[in-house]
Amino acid sequence: MDAATPTSNATKVKKLIVCCDGTWMDSDSSVNHVPSNVTLLARAIKPADDDGTPQIVYYQAGIGTGLGLWDQMVGGGTGLGYSENLREAYAFLAHNFHQEPDRSRSDSIFLLGFSRGAYTARSLGGMIGQLGLLTKKNMYWFIDIFRDWQNAGNPHYTPAFWKNWSDYNDRVFKGPRHSIKAPAGVLGGVNTYLEEYRKSLLKFGLTQEADVTAIGVFDTVGALGIPINPFFQKTFRLPSFLHTYKWVDTSLDNHVKNAFQALALDEHRAPFLASVWEKSDDCQTNLKQVWFAGAHSNIGGAYSDIATANLTLAWMMDQLAGDDLKRNKPSDWNSELWLDFDVGFIKNQRLLNLDYQQILYGTARKWGLGTIYNSLTFPQVLAGAGTRAPGRTRPVKYPHEVVDDTRLLRNTNERIHASVRVRNIRAGHFYEPDPDAGFTARVVLKVLSAVASLVQKVTGRDAKRYYNTQLGGPLKNWVLRDGFKIHDEYSIDVMDEHDQGNGQTPYWEFHGKDSLLREGSIMPEDELGTFEKMLLKDYVDCAEWIEKSNGGQVRGVISPDAKNKDVQQIST
Repeated sequence: MDAATPTSNATKVKKLIVCCDGTWMDSDSSVNHVPSNVTLLARAIKPADDDGTPQIVYYQAGIGTGLGLWDQMVGGGTGLGYSENLREAYAFLAHNFHQEPDRSRSDSIFLLGFSRGAYTARSLGGMIGQLGLLTKKNMYWFIDIFRDWQNAGNPHYTPAFWKNWSDYNDRVFKGPRHSIKAPAGVLGGVNTYLEEYRKSLLKFGLTQEADVTAIGVFDTVGALGIPINPFFQKTFRLPSFLHTYKWVDTSLDNHVKNAFQALALDEHRAPFLASVWEKSDDCQTNLKQVWFAGAHSNIGGAYSDIATANLTLAWMMDQLAGDDLKRNKPSDWNSELWLDFDVGFIKNQRLLNLDYQQILYGTARKWGLGTIYNSLTFPQVLAGAGTRAPGRTRPVKYPHEVVDDTRLLRNTNERIHASVRVRNIRAGHFYEPDPDAGFTARVVLKVLSAVASLVQKVTGRDAKRYYNTQLGGPLKNWVLRDGFKIHDEYSIDVMDEHDQGNGQTPYWEFHGKDSLLREGSIMPEDELGTFEKMLLKDYVDCAEWIEKSNGGQVRGVISPDAKNKDVQQIST
């Protein structure tokens, strides 16, 4: 064979996976040495899939994980380091991506993240859509291009790249000069500017088109930028958010083929707004967003009781493996477009948690009943509290960063996980003392919980310490419909789960006052996938009942009263 002739392996498609971890999270020294789900996904991905396609993982530790105390405190508390993380992740893709004339045969790109790392992953997806991936030889110009992109819409910034590149091109090649007029800061003008910028990069061979096969994130933080710890806000007179890149596109368009997000129902810190995706009517992205019981780090991992994190991990593995397509339309499933995981990984996570719970509680808890941690503690409580609103999230108006109360996010495809239903039915605990907190902290939380329970009993209400998202919580006015009358009036007396009801497929139905949402709108219960069922089957006391009651299709979806087609590309 001629030495210049590439072998089949030289051009074999590969999968490039970028894993962006959360604040203060890295792969081996996170809080209590508990790895996040981003770390676990990186470990669960096989080096190559069963067909031999390489799966190349780039893991990036979260903000605030540097060696110095300053980096750990200020980086973690303020979000400094976000730009560097974004640039490094982009550079990894630019250095490794191989494009084919047929874009469907180019390398696959997967972007995964948790918390601020999820914001990084979503920003990276937007950056790829707006700039493409620079070729290796043109990465020399990356800093100029990045700064132009980062400051698009900033009236006080003068774009640098086209002037510097044109000067170089004129001096060395006597080539043409090029310039693009910067916008005045109006959203539509910025989008037009960035589109012209991308087309010019393509015209001069500086960049290449690239699709993002999937973005998978756990509870994104950063719709308004990076939230600042209240201590740093007060001490250094900082705003509530830093890095408010008003023109960074973290939304979805057709260059992102799949987008998946696991969301926390019980995260109440005001700066940690639920960054729910929406998409315009003409966007073809396969989007799914599922709500789980728990706080922010219950969903993304980091707490010692990983029972809930295991649920979200298994769910994400199913999404990224294309499990739904593989089970229901196997002829459309292509191994090159989905990730291949170690099938024994999730079982190992279950065994680790089983051991932890038996040591802590004396016995393992049932499926879906792991510890829910309270993230609204000092000093976070100083920044205020809020309740998330599944199916009813309002968008944010840019550039003033105020909530737009005239419409709901659209085409969000939100669902509720089966474990939320089970936790309600089985009267699982609400917030519990952190098993890893100090003795004093545990005693104080227990006393406060007991007082709250006593007050509610005296006033004729059920004890709040039992989990019910419908008692003034995130699912207030969403009624669980699964064939049991018990849900019409909440009681801590649980039903017999072995009673199969009327066989109705579970869903949640809206009955409340919201001018933007129709009475009777529906959020379906998400169907459990293969990895989820693999995790569930070890719970022999409930596996058959849960699996039998889950699944199937529900007619009806979340239905805003007035259709609004102006979904802005900047929304998150």
